[in-house]
Amino acid sequence: MIKGNNRFLRFMRLFSLGFTGGTIWLLMYVRYCFYDQMKEALDCTNAQLGFLNTAWAVVAFPLGIIGAYLADKYDAKNIILLSIGGMTAVTFIYGLFSSSYTASVICWIMQGVVTLAYWPCLVKYINNLGDESQAGSSFGMYYLINGLAGAFGNAFPLWIVTKFDLGYKGIVFVYGGITLFATILVWLFLENEKQLSEKGVQLKGDEPIRLKHVAYVIKWPGLYIMFFAFFTAYTLYSNVSYFTPYLTHVVGIDPDASSMYAVIRSYGAMVIAPIGGIMADKVLKSTSSWNIIAFAISAMMFAVPFLFNENSNVTLVCIYSVLPSLIIFALYSVTYSLLREMHIPATVTGTVIGISYLSGNIVDAVFPAMFGSWIDKFGNKGYTYIFMFFIAICILGILNSIWAKRFDKQVKAGKKVLDLSGLDENV
Repeated sequence: MIKGNNRFLRFMRLFSLGFTGGTIWLLMYVRYCFYDQMKEALDCTNAQLGFLNTAWAVVAFPLGIIGAYLADKYDAKNIILLSIGGMTAVTFIYGLFSSSYTASVICWIMQGVVTLAYWPCLVKYINNLGDESQAGSSFGMYYLINGLAGAFGNAFPLWIVTKFDLGYKGIVFVYGGITLFATILVWLFLENEKQLSEKGVQLKGDEPIRLKHVAYVIKWPGLYIMFFAFFTAYTLYSNVSYFTPYLTHVVGIDPDASSMYAVIRSYGAMVIAPIGGIMADKVLKSTSSWNIIAFAISAMMFAVPFLFNENSNVTLVCIYSVLPSLIIFALYSVTYSLLREMHIPATVTGTVIGISYLSGNIVDAVFPAMFGSWIDKFGNKGYTYIFMFFIAICILGILNSIWAKRFDKQVKAGKKVLDLSGLDENV
């Protein structure tokens, strides 16, 4: 661990975490930017391509519970280091067999294994980089670095493989080099928990799901509102990437050109995420109000592609494909700030977050494979059905946000009360 100026080291630790966070999932979501290159290399169907994320989600779901336990038991730096180092090893090994679909399934499962405790350790480390007044700025800076790192992590491989004609295998090996660099950053700049405790810093993360709390929160409508809030926002966030094959299959541009737009769409647009916080906190002073507006705008933006045809300006369509992400990222980034309108006590907040977060596993397990099967069965018409599905998700998001506003008013009026009288907080 490198020693030096505290302000410099704080930035480098944050940079290390942000760079790691922006690159650790490069291989997991390689189809976001290199959809056609991956599909051609594996010689698989669109449904099979989507099934890779299904395989990961099915494994990651139970492992996430184990990971929450391990995150509290073992050193945060070591777990983060093992996670990014493990992803690097998996990536390089996969590069040797990257034309095999079977090897791909195994690799996607292994990614879930090596990162089982990564997320809770990352959150608690960021949360304690400074004092309480610096937590918000730490997360804001983290996501900025995360987005820029993700953009670099795909733009650089795109440039390399295009220049030297290395193909999908080349993409995988360049990914491995990038995550190796992230591993070195973590090793050099992060302190372990013993070193942090000597400075009076005790890493404390988000409270995990507690079985004793479940019986109480399942009676609280706020739990279901949060579940659908994350479900709808994450569906758009994780699947807007289908514009990548849309540009090649429907618009007819070169896969490498489509990948360039995908880098901006899936990662570069993340720099706009802080706008969501401004809209929710400063302008509208309500996350549910911002959600209604953002989901409505998103629905209209997904309807516009219905107007595109073979006579549409190709450049205009390509540029337009990036625009929905600007709204979606600003929506997704403030999802959990809706908690304040759900009036959930701190005692059970971790349980509510944990249960609602599981909706993301449903999205990853079901939707990519389903969308892929639509493309396989209906051809280019499948994209129309995908965008129609997104519009339906936006409508669900609007209705859920309206429910949230109504619920918030009921609680403030004393018509809804979460009864925790039987819960011993010290148990």
